Amino acid sequence: MYSELYRYLITHNQLILPGIGVLSLNRKSAESDFVHRQILPSSYSVSLEETNEQPTTNFYKWLSSAFSISDKDAIIRFNDFVFGLKKQLNEGAIINWDKIGILKNGLSGTINFKAEEYATDETPVTAEKVIRENTEHKILVGEEEKSSLEMGQILNPSITKKSYWWIAPLILIVLSLVFIVWYWSNNGFVTNTVGNNAPL
Repeated sequence: MYSELYRYLITHNQLILPGIGVLSLNRKSAESDFVHRQILPSSYSVSLEETNEQPTTNFYKWLSSAFSISDKDAIIRFNDFVFGLKKQLNEGAIINWDKIGILKNGLSGTINFKAEEYATDETPVTAEKVIRENTEHKILVGEEEKSSLEMGQILNPSITKKSYWWIAPLILIVLSLVFIVWYWSNNGFVTNTVGNNAPL
């Protein structure tokens, strides 16, 4: 009966055990493992919620087709199974339900359930991070929309190379002034030294 009920739980994601509770199948989504550069597959675990729900007629029809018996026999067989399960728990037995978990009686009369987590048959997938240089896309900055290139220029301003074209003319001007001062100091500052001495 355990394997058939496990099949029902996997197929319908929920199994009602009257007087014990509802077993629910919980799917844990895939996780990324940055260290090993891969994406780990999804895994499953089962949880138990103590309720007073009763199985539906669809469950008994499924069970009767699984065992190839009548609906009435399926109801009797399932109720006997649940009664035996509760009796074992009340006597202090620990029930290890393969691929589902461990059931045992708690101190306050509740049923303690430790789920068995298992991964699917899928294997991890290699996940390499792709970095594209100088690609442009829109970014929302506050209330403004800017491109990624604009934000790159704002956050990392490019250092402009200083231009020194003015140094050569400055040196020529300074050398010319030095030459003029030297010439006037040797010849004196008179109009004949700077002007044209030829008659008109």
